[in-house]
Amino acid sequence: MTGSVNQSSVEAAQSPATKALLAQASVTDCAQAPSADMFEIGAEVQVLSRGTMFASKARRLYDLYHRYDGLDDIPAEERAALERRIFRRPLDDVWADTVTYFSTRDPEQIERARESPKRRMALVFRWYLGLSSGWSIGGAADRVADYQVWCGPAMGAFNTWVRGSVLEPLENRHAAAIATELMRGAAFTSRVAALAQAGVRLPAAATTYRPLPHRPEQERRP
Repeated sequence: MTGSVNQSSVEAAQSPATKALLAQASVTDCAQAPSADMFEIGAEVQVLSRGTMFASKARRLYDLYHRYDGLDDIPAEERAALERRIFRRPLDDVWADTVTYFSTRDPEQIERARESPKRRMALVFRWYLGLSSGWSIGGAADRVADYQVWCGPAMGAFNTWVRGSVLEPLENRHAAAIATELMRGAAFTSRVAALAQAGVRLPAAATTYRPLPHRPEQERRP
């Protein structure tokens, strides 16, 4: 139910580099990008935009897919830019890797692509979209700008909510601790709403729940 929030937890299968990016996100630091699985039909996913250029690069690939009928139709200058800035290798090499991948998993994809230059272009572009989430999970240092991190505004809202609290440092963001604070907050908010319906007026400072403030270890010692 909490989605993006759990990606920054200690237990999440995300690299430390990605968790650091998530912990810095605000509610406006997300964008729509083409989905790898449904690239051809224009389906989109919501991703982190701060600290990564994946969204803009993925949209560029989708735009090229719509403008041209195949890789050979892409102007030489444009193709060179793709190979240099996005794929970082010749597109022919990417296609060779794509053939190897699908030959053992779904050979029909390759057969269809050999008969359709448009389909071949889609598979090549999906190579980038498919690997980008793996670069994020693995923490590929040379691919930070290409990290695909699924993320919604809730991540930024959570960061704002826990700022200055025990849950602000990444090392304290255990999944159970996050869940506990969210449930406490939900219970607190429900009680405040019930009191308001009963006619009880509370000071503004008493109507919002926040996790306990974070204090250095030495300050907590007696």
